[in-house]
Amino acid sequence: METKTKLQQLQAVELNIFKEVVRICDKYRLTYFMSAGTFLGAVRHHGFIPWDDDMDMRMPRPDYEKLLAVFPHELQAPYVARHFQFDQNVHRYFCRVENTRVHLHRNHTVNGQDSNAWIDIFPLDGMPENRVHFFFRKVRLLYRKMWMQLSVFDEIVDVKKKRVWYERIIVFLAMHTPIQRLLSWESMWKKLDKALKAYPLEKSKYYMNFMSAYKFRDIIPKTVYGKGAEYPFEDALFAGPEDYDAFLKTLYGDYMKLPPEGKRRKHGLDDESISIAIDE
Repeated sequence: METKTKLQQLQAVELNIFKEVVRICDKYRLTYFMSAGTFLGAVRHHGFIPWDDDMDMRMPRPDYEKLLAVFPHELQAPYVARHFQFDQNVHRYFCRVENTRVHLHRNHTVNGQDSNAWIDIFPLDGMPENRVHFFFRKVRLLYRKMWMQLSVFDEIVDVKKKRVWYERIIVFLAMHTPIQRLLSWESMWKKLDKALKAYPLEKSKYYMNFMSAYKFRDIIPKTVYGKGAEYPFEDALFAGPEDYDAFLKTLYGDYMKLPPEGKRRKHGLDDESISIAIDE
């Protein structure tokens, strides 16, 4: 029998978490889409990208909020939903569903992080077509996101990530000043949440995943998503955007071409740095 690497063990755990969330979405007829590398893996590999260490889902804001509301009575141990609205120990904006029996250590933040195995779920919000309104909404959201991240800098900001010059300046200042201690993360996150919900999704022709790693490149017409289509992923079928080609080209360009090894993105989890402990 072939021995699984630690990364493959983690992927198997994440797949089971994803299946459980999809079960709940199907039960309540909530719209979801595979996101980012998870969807790229479905199209290019029919499963995990071999070096990928997480799974992502995205949902239109109304469905996302409904999912948050049913999680407390739908998720059973060892699964638990973490979100700042109902867990004061959570220091991220989007929702994360964890398997509390599987423990990880990763090393990409200032303090390092011990966590459970997880999948991420992102809300999709709207953007106006008018260029002036678009510009001012963009500036407002970037401003709110900056303060949100500064309020929990040591916990969530990847200090090893390559960044543009102005982001490097902000990271340097955050690492060498007491600004984080002067901010209330609860206040910063509530203000970001209010700003994201300010433009009604039903008025928008776009879905924006503002917390995406791809920033404003991740503003994609609703027509690309359509009503969703099923794609094979490992031993399951999951929903993704109907026009997979337009979606993946927007985020990745020539998405069928494998990136060089040095640019294969991880979250501080690989067979050299990952530490996995599973409760019996």
